[in-house]
Amino acid sequence: MSNQADKAMRLKQVYSELNRKFEEEETQRQALKLNLPYINLYGYPTDTQALNVLSKEDAQTHDAAVFFREGRVLKLGVVKPSPSHQQLIKELKELDYTAEIYLISHSSLQHLFGGYNVLLSTKQRSSEIKLISSDPRFKAASIKEFGQQLSKVSATELIDVLLGSALDLDSSDIHVEPEGADLKIRFRIDGVLQDVAALSLDTHHQMVSRIKILSKMKLNITTTPQDGSFGLTFNQSQVDVRVSVLPSAYGESIVMRILRQDKGSLQFEELGIVGLARERILKEIEKPNGMILTTGPTGSGKTTTLYAILKRLNEPGIKIITLEDPVEYKIEGITQTPIDTRAGMTFASGLRAIFRQDPDIIMVGEMRDLETAETACQVALTGHIVLSTLHTNDAPSAIPRLLDLGVKPFVLAPAINAIIAQRLVRKICTACKESYKPSGRLQERVEMILKAVPKSAQADIPSKLNFYHSPGCSVCKGLGYRGRMGVYEAFNISDEIEKMITRGATTTEIRNQAISEGMLTMAQDGLLKALQGITDVEEVFRVTEE
Repeated sequence: MSNQADKAMRLKQVYSELNRKFEEEETQRQALKLNLPYINLYGYPTDTQALNVLSKEDAQTHDAAVFFREGRVLKLGVVKPSPSHQQLIKELKELDYTAEIYLISHSSLQHLFGGYNVLLSTKQRSSEIKLISSDPRFKAASIKEFGQQLSKVSATELIDVLLGSALDLDSSDIHVEPEGADLKIRFRIDGVLQDVAALSLDTHHQMVSRIKILSKMKLNITTTPQDGSFGLTFNQSQVDVRVSVLPSAYGESIVMRILRQDKGSLQFEELGIVGLARERILKEIEKPNGMILTTGPTGSGKTTTLYAILKRLNEPGIKIITLEDPVEYKIEGITQTPIDTRAGMTFASGLRAIFRQDPDIIMVGEMRDLETAETACQVALTGHIVLSTLHTNDAPSAIPRLLDLGVKPFVLAPAINAIIAQRLVRKICTACKESYKPSGRLQERVEMILKAVPKSAQADIPSKLNFYHSPGCSVCKGLGYRGRMGVYEAFNISDEIEKMITRGATTTEIRNQAISEGMLTMAQDGLLKALQGITDVEEVFRVTEE
């Protein structure tokens, strides 16, 4: 029986080899007819560096793959030449590649496709981009100089210089926006978009093509949005770049979000929470159960605050699990779970699953619906610390927001320990900081806000108000600001506030009670920091809308 099986196996192998031989001979004949070079790639080792030029999706879309790469010279294997291959060669040419088409058999193409399965992970693959801060292309005395440098570099260098300049400026986002005759480049620095350069629109297509290749997006899709990502190293530290491409009237608009692992979450002491607010928050997070909420608009630093609290609580003997959308920074010793709504993994379903993992502390990225909010309250009432975020304008408004979602007052009141509202202000540059005399109207406005600070807040208000600003210098690239910090208002749920929640008190009533118990408003906290020369008054008013 075994001999028969061996014989059948040998016959199958012979049959397969004959078929492959006939297939290669037919492909070779077709190559002669089409006047194209031919190559048999079956059995040859796969050049992963060459494969990496095209994403697997693009290769399958075009029925083609790069099998050879030497510098900027490529060899492209196709089964059946078509106009799409000429378009692909044109796009590769715009990225400074020279490509030649070879005719290959279907078996050779499948062999190449199989090579994608052995490629390294996304981060390892994309680490081809290696940047260092000492590169003179990334150095400039001002934002304007960066723009001038960008306009001078070659198409091949453009993406590297764009990324390196953004990293050197500690930018969080790069915006590439086609507008009429120009390609507008903007960096978000310390939360504010800054105009960097207006490049020729001729560079747009090659930039989009290279970014799409890096991000594993489809090159031929230009009328629908696409999302992707890639990685790079900057000063030997890993940087993740999340990319969004959106069709617009003048071409595809690109936004690249920069996530630096070397500048991840802060320690609690670095947040800028001071005074009575700091004492109360530290006391509440040390309790064995209850909920801590941070509130504010998108980009106000809520998740950073929660990360800092988690890092403070993260010690041996404690199990911490997070639900995040997405996971932005990795924290050692913590189980971080990404949300995937398409696969049915929502905050609510994830929270139910986490509860069965025996955690001590849970972080829920955001409470968006009744099911998530209600489950979080129940978990907080059953011996767990729960951290989460909400979108409200101030701390007292978090209570009505949760009640509006449908959480019962008698469930909510005992579940919450503390609520923190926050905004991020830019810190003035210490290299060019100077004192100045404000207008009488501005000084009166500041005095009026600080006059309302309750004695119970135990705040140290100076008898003489000193005002500071920074005109800009080479250290801050002419912006006048370097880095950001939080301004906060925080209150814990006292017995009186718990009673007020149960009886359905208004936001104003809760705010007045919290202030009487010592809560500083965000504007008051910010102005006290401005008078210390950490930020400036205009910046505080910009973010707190006072």
